Amino acid sequence: MRVLERKRARGAVALGAAALLAVGLVGCSSDGDSSSAESGTDSVATRTFEAQNGSIEIPADPQRIVSCGYATLPLIQAGANLAAVCEWSRELDNMDEETLAAYEALPKVAPDGAVAELNYEAVTAADPDLIIMGVPARVKEQVDVAKLEALAPVVFVGLTVPGEWRELGEQYADAANVSDSYGEFKEEYEARAAEIADKYAGSLGGLKFAGVCGVCGTEPGEFSREYASSYTTNLFDDLGLDFYGEPTDPEEVHSEYLSVEQLSENLGEADVIVYGVEADGSLPPELEELFASPLWQDLPAVKAGNLVAVEHSSAATYETALLALDSIDAELAKLPANQNQE
Repeated sequence: MRVLERKRARGAVALGAAALLAVGLVGCSSDGDSSSAESGTDSVATRTFEAQNGSIEIPADPQRIVSCGYATLPLIQAGANLAAVCEWSRELDNMDEETLAAYEALPKVAPDGAVAELNYEAVTAADPDLIIMGVPARVKEQVDVAKLEALAPVVFVGLTVPGEWRELGEQYADAANVSDSYGEFKEEYEARAAEIADKYAGSLGGLKFAGVCGVCGTEPGEFSREYASSYTTNLFDDLGLDFYGEPTDPEEVHSEYLSVEQLSENLGEADVIVYGVEADGSLPPELEELFASPLWQDLPAVKAGNLVAVEHSSAATYETALLALDSIDAELAKLPANQNQE
C-alpha cells in the first residue's frame, strides 16, 4: 500500500501502484438482463452489471449517480446524470470551461484521492440511485460499503495500472447508461496517436525510453521511476515507443520509489526521459529538486538534451489525452534525433 498511503498523506493525486495490485478488470452489463425493482410506488428497470465487487443489480437508466475516482471526469464529459462526486482535482488543468463549470457545480462527497474520508451524510443528501467507485475493489476496505448499499447499488470499477483508463472509461459509461455519448473523441485520439507513432517510428523507434513521475509524492532524496502504462508514460502506450525495464519489487506494477543515488543505475541506459509538467509548462516542485541534482545532470539522456516534458500528463479520457498528445508531439519534434528531419 506504499504508493497509495504516501499520496494520500501528502495530498498528491490519484491511486497508488501497490494498492492497485491483484484487481481484475471489470466486465460490463449482461446482455438482455433486466428486471424490475420496487422503489416506493415506482417500478424501476434494472440490469446486472459485472463489477470488481461482483454481479450488481443497477438501474438500467440511473438518474442520480454519485461517482468517485477515475469515473468522475469521463462521466461529466459524457453527460451522465451525476448528483455528486468525489473531488478529482488532478485533472482540473485538463478540463475545458464547460466541463470545469459542471465539475465545480456538483456537490463533493470526499477529498481528492481519499475515499476513506467519504462523507456519508453528503452521499445521503445526494439521494443516489447508483454509486460508481472508480477505485479498485480492494479499496472498498476503506469504505463502509454496507452504509452505501443502504442508499443505492454500489459498483467498484478501478484501474490496476493508470493506462487502463481507456478500457474502464467505457465501463463507467456503460454503468451510467451513457455509452452513446462517451468516446466522442476516441476515433480522433486513435488517429492522432497513429499519426505521431508513424511520424517518429524511424527516428525514435529504436531508442530506450524511461519516465520520471512528477506527481507521486516523493520524499527528499528520492524519485519515482515510471515504467510502461504509468501516470505519464501511459500516454505513450499507443505510440510504439519502448519504455524498458520493470519494477524490482514484485509488489509494484508500473512505478517505484528509488533513491536519487540510484539514478545512474536506473536511468543511465535511457536514451530519452519523459516527465510531466504543469499545464503552463513549469516543473512540479518535487522535480525541481531532482533536476538540480548533479547526478541527474550527469545522466546521458540529460546531457544529450533527450528530455520530453509532457503537459496535461494526468489525462485519463480521450478528450483530455488529445491535449497531451499535442504536447508530446511538440516535444518529440525537438529531440536531437529529429532536428534534421523534414
